[in-house]
Amino acid sequence: MRTINRENIMKAINKGQVNHSNYRKALALARERLREADFALQCQRAGAEVVEPEADHALARIKFIGANYLVDFPSGEVRREGLDEEPLPYDRIIILHYLVHARGAELTGELISFQQIPDGWLYYPAFRKRTTSILARTFRGEVEDFMKAGLAVAAVPSALGQYALEIRALPKVSCHLIMWPGDDELDTDFSCVFDRSITDYLPAEDITVLAGVITSRLVQNSKRGPR
Repeated sequence: MRTINRENIMKAINKGQVNHSNYRKALALARERLREADFALQCQRAGAEVVEPEADHALARIKFIGANYLVDFPSGEVRREGLDEEPLPYDRIIILHYLVHARGAELTGELISFQQIPDGWLYYPAFRKRTTSILARTFRGEVEDFMKAGLAVAAVPSALGQYALEIRALPKVSCHLIMWPGDDELDTDFSCVFDRSITDYLPAEDITVLAGVITSRLVQNSKRGPR
C-alpha cells in the first residue's frame, strides 16, 4: 500500500484552501466590507469582545479554534493574541468573513449536513476531499488518536456517538465530527454536521475552508500521520 507522508498531505490541504492568486483580493475585499460595517454591532452579533473601543479605532478579541485572535478596526488586521507571527491566510479570511456576515443567531441545537447548507452541493466534492477523506486516511481506526487530536482544536466529546467530537470553531459556530472506525470489511469513515445557525455566519465556500482548517489541525496533532 502506498503511503502518504504528513508533509505531502499538509501541502495538499493548504493548496486546496488557498488560491494564492486570489488571496490578496479576497483579504482586501473582506477588510473593505468590515470598514463599512458597524463594528461594535457586528462584534456583538458574532460573540466577539471589543477590548479597546475608541472614537475612530477599536480592537476586538475573538476565539477561533480554541485560540484568541485580535481584530483591528478599521484596518482589518488580524493577529493571534500573544504571538508575533502572522496568522495563516485562511485563518484571517475566515475570521473577517465571520465578523462581516454575523447575524447574531444563537445555536439552535438542530444539526444539518454540509449538503443541506445553501449551495453546499456545489462545494461538497471539495469539502469531502479536504475534510472527511483526509480524516479517514489519517486516523484509520485509531479512535484514541482521533479523540486526543481533538484537544488541539479545543474539542469536547459529542453526544452524537462514542467516537465523536464537537468543535466550537468560532463563538457561534459549532460542528461535530463523527468517526466510524470500520472493521475487516468496512473502511474508516467520517461524518461532519453543523448547527443550523452556521448559515447565519458563513457561506458554503467559507465553511469548506473552515472544515479544512480544522482537519489540518487534527492531522498535525495525530500520532501516526496520514497514510
